[in-house]
Amino acid sequence: MSGDFYWFDKVSKDKFIIVCADSTGHGVPGAFMSMIGTTLIKDICNSQKATSPADILRELDLQLSGTLNQNIEEARSNDGMDIMICEIDTSTNLLRCASAMRPMIIYKNGEQIYVKGSRNSIGGQYDSKDQKDFEHEEYQLSKGDLIYMFSDGYPDQFGGSMGKKFKMVRLKNLLKDIHKKPMEEQYEYVKSTFNLWREDFEQVDDVLFMGIKI
Repeated sequence: MSGDFYWFDKVSKDKFIIVCADSTGHGVPGAFMSMIGTTLIKDICNSQKATSPADILRELDLQLSGTLNQNIEEARSNDGMDIMICEIDTSTNLLRCASAMRPMIIYKNGEQIYVKGSRNSIGGQYDSKDQKDFEHEEYQLSKGDLIYMFSDGYPDQFGGSMGKKFKMVRLKNLLKDIHKKPMEEQYEYVKSTFNLWREDFEQVDDVLFMGIKI
């Protein structure tokens, strides 16, 4: 199993939640972290403890830290996750998103928008003096607009003639070249580009790449 995971569900009549996550740390196997993450997110969304993507991240951070006994007094684990949460209102196409260390790329009216995301991760070691800040952003999308979410395994992959990382610049250019193509063609292009770049280099991390068309 993978340390990367995704989750999606319709949480109300017009609200659809999509999650792209990348488990971090080495103390707990990635597959176990994925299982914990999906269980907690599902419970948080179904119990309606959170009313926005940012609320989901705050609640997830508290619950994950509690589950793994991460606190200042005890021997702490670095295990946690980087995650992007999107909420789509299917009646209005309003996108609300919140991030914990994961970026996202949106195509709105043909224009590429890079959503950088917050600098706080979920779980992991932290100082009790520091308050993690998760805020959500809103984008009014239209039919045909696109959302791309991904773990760092794609841009961090070494390859090419110089054995360097693929990096975010190449990923942005890749999506610029293919965003107008049918989704199935985009999938094949994203997959083949990664394999051609990697060639004989070892895959450095799990890879999760998601594309959603409104």
